[in-house]
Amino acid sequence: MNAVLLGYGTVGKGVEVLCRNVDDLHLSQVFVLPQFEDLPYFSNDGIGMVTRDDVDIVFECLSGTEPANTLITAALEHGKHVITSNKAVVSPNLERYIQLAQKHGGSIQIEASVAGGIPFLDAILKLQKLEDIDGYEGIFNGTSNYILDQMQTKGLDLATALEQAQAMGYAEADPTNDIEGIDVYYKANITNMLAYQTKNDAILPPLGISKLNTKDIELAKKTGKVIRHIARSVQKDGAFATLIAPAFLEPDNYLANVPSNYNAQLLFAKSFDQLGYFGQGAGRMATAQAMLANALDTLAGTERRIDLKFSKRVDNDLLREDWIVRSEADLSALEPKRHEDGYWMFEDRGGDLIAGVRAIDPDAMIALWK
Repeated sequence: MNAVLLGYGTVGKGVEVLCRNVDDLHLSQVFVLPQFEDLPYFSNDGIGMVTRDDVDIVFECLSGTEPANTLITAALEHGKHVITSNKAVVSPNLERYIQLAQKHGGSIQIEASVAGGIPFLDAILKLQKLEDIDGYEGIFNGTSNYILDQMQTKGLDLATALEQAQAMGYAEADPTNDIEGIDVYYKANITNMLAYQTKNDAILPPLGISKLNTKDIELAKKTGKVIRHIARSVQKDGAFATLIAPAFLEPDNYLANVPSNYNAQLLFAKSFDQLGYFGQGAGRMATAQAMLANALDTLAGTERRIDLKFSKRVDNDLLREDWIVRSEADLSALEPKRHEDGYWMFEDRGGDLIAGVRAIDPDAMIALWK
């Protein structure tokens, strides 16, 4: 089969390398922005590339929603097999992409859009054939995990740990998507759609790690906790709920023991109780490997079908948790369990607590207390 590649950044270069290992796959052209067109098979004619009659597979490794959405749409309208790592464009558009693939005879595969090189989505699509997925929780962003790990093991403040992450290539020059939880928000939306076979719906806005400081780290150490940034989700009786937030975890918690920039996830279902996954959630070769795994499925005609056959509702009250909030404002109207040294403790509360706290103090640090 012939393939084209959209984007020649970190992941795109990895895809180019791994394509050479597949005898039946020929990478014929690479789409780049005009200023980067400097090699014979580079082109800035994205539409021309993805609509060529002799192209079967389109690897999409661009960042952001445009021109990615336009090119993916055109490729699917021409019956191509699209393999993408771009969670920002997949999250709001997956339902439409599936419809286009079914109508025109192509496919959309998205393994690399969540958890990088960890075969997490593949596991979901396989396991759900036998039973419902009851929920999941996990660390989905290596940048945030690296920063928190450095703050707790090296005593760094957040700004210093972030600078270190940027120097090592773990964080972008603009780290907003990582430290504010937006990257995890995209991934949670995608995971929800696949795990619960439901069309996209609005989950709660994410809580990132930007409000954490050294006082919080000291409290975690004093109480024997480990802070990690997690997504947690459950489904029950045709509804689901998802939280994205920092969490003070017990040290024997599976996710508390994930070091550096690694990712890890747990899946829950009745037959197996829980299954754990661990590995590199981003990076050139790990993510490219996930994309090539999808390509091998296309070559063999064994793509896992994504079926969003339900319209399940979001019920945020399904997830009732204990919370810790650091704020100098008076939060007594929200009926905390107790208040001590600037920290407010809340028990058995749903995600509506977040909006209540932010209405009083937009700068409050809000986290799960597990």
